[in-house]
Amino acid sequence: MIFLVFSLVFSSSIISQVTCLGEIIFALNAGGDSYTDSNGIRYRRDYLSDGVASDYGRSLDIKRVPAQDKLLYQTERYSPETFSYSISMPSNDAEYVLWLKFSEVWFNAPNLKVFDVALNDAIILKDLDIYANVGRGVAHDEIIPFQIRKNKLIVEGKSYPFNGEIKVEFIKGDLDNPKINAIVVMKGTPDQVPKLAPNEPEEPEDDDDLLENELDEFEENEEENEQIKARRQMRQMQEKQEEVKKPSKKKTYEFEEEVEDPYAADESSYLIPILVTLGAFIPILFCLCKLK
Repeated sequence: MIFLVFSLVFSSSIISQVTCLGEIIFALNAGGDSYTDSNGIRYRRDYLSDGVASDYGRSLDIKRVPAQDKLLYQTERYSPETFSYSISMPSNDAEYVLWLKFSEVWFNAPNLKVFDVALNDAIILKDLDIYANVGRGVAHDEIIPFQIRKNKLIVEGKSYPFNGEIKVEFIKGDLDNPKINAIVVMKGTPDQVPKLAPNEPEEPEDDDDLLENELDEFEENEEENEQIKARRQMRQMQEKQEEVKKPSKKKTYEFEEEVEDPYAADESSYLIPILVTLGAFIPILFCLCKLK
């Protein structure tokens, strides 16, 4: 009995979740093939030829969505130029929701991919930066309500011309390429759109933790510096000791004992040339005197 009650409650919750969706007018898996998500929405294959269809996101495990819905955020269409999808709409007046699915699968920082999105002539998303909103590899939905009234498109209280179709335009900006992962147009209101799971980014450290970590790093660096100094001083002492132990490599010279010169103190050796010169000069002088 308890099991039967639990089954009925569980089934009713699933039914209420499914039936809460409005009428799906259009659904497209950008850059990918036809696909059915966990809500039973059937997405058509991407037919656009503008830009590039990419499944690079398959390398990432997309967060915030059930496993069955990850594919919708892994495939995408992007373009180096502005591109758009034209979607036929019912002729009757009603409330609608434009449900855009995004996921940043390439960049790892904000302010690298930023672009606008327009619905007919109305800018509905200005300076959209997916990474700045949720980070990389995380599902991000944008829900834009609009109305069709008396052949007018009404967005945020302003009316625009309507000729039976809407144009969802992804406008090229200065920072990289515009993109889209999936598009849904639903007849209904925003509260009927299933919500994504809460985004749980990594919690930043508070100031006390940061200060404590910085102090720890400073102390560790001081200890390392002291160890380096101690090792350096020890090495210098070892080198000095090795220099003392090693024999000197300087070249030494051996000098013979000096021997006294026996003629060093004898001055007669200096007089001999003088005496010889005088002996030769005196006869010459004598002869000159006789000639006179």
